[in-house]
Amino acid sequence: MNKKRGLKSLILRLIFILIGVMGAALGCALYLRAELGSDPVTAFVEGLGRSLGVTAGMATNILYAVTLVVLLIVDRKLIHLGTAIYAFAIGSFIDLFHYLIPFVVGGDPSMLIRIVMILLGTVFIGIGLGLYQSAELGLGPTDGINQTIAKKTGISYRYVRILYDILMTLAGWLLGGTVWFGTLLGAFLVGPIMVPAMEWGKRAIRNMLKN
Repeated sequence: MNKKRGLKSLILRLIFILIGVMGAALGCALYLRAELGSDPVTAFVEGLGRSLGVTAGMATNILYAVTLVVLLIVDRKLIHLGTAIYAFAIGSFIDLFHYLIPFVVGGDPSMLIRIVMILLGTVFIGIGLGLYQSAELGLGPTDGINQTIAKKTGISYRYVRILYDILMTLAGWLLGGTVWFGTLLGAFLVGPIMVPAMEWGKRAIRNMLKN
């Protein structure tokens, strides 16, 4: 009975992780296609991709592979199955959605549609990250690094995350990423959307496991 319950819990959490990763990837792709500025991390991987001559999705995989190696060295206890899935899957989904979006909005969407894309992108990233974290099967690689820094320095995680976003934005801009209106939305609104989504996800998982 316990083994079946454990398997059910694992499968359910993996489903939430997959939905969360796909949601966050769709949000990132919407940012990129809107070309009105990306959230800090997407701005960085966009610039990194341009510098390396690879897609934004491939640049995302490179970023998270590097941070995953760093996390293995500094605090491997934060790594779980979800961490690896996030690190190696989200970039592929970003490239997939980046390819598909023009079939829905056209190759040259109007400014109004681009603004809607930015707003939807913010919502999808926030909900996606919240659902991913609600599974509690490991942090995303960069979140793990930020939490490790906060733990080792005694600095509040909130301030570490703010500094991280500033550095990602600056580096993205220097590398040629798009920094504008969407960057502010991503920096200030993703967190407030993510937290209730994470809390809802945790409640949903608990309730499903009761049945």
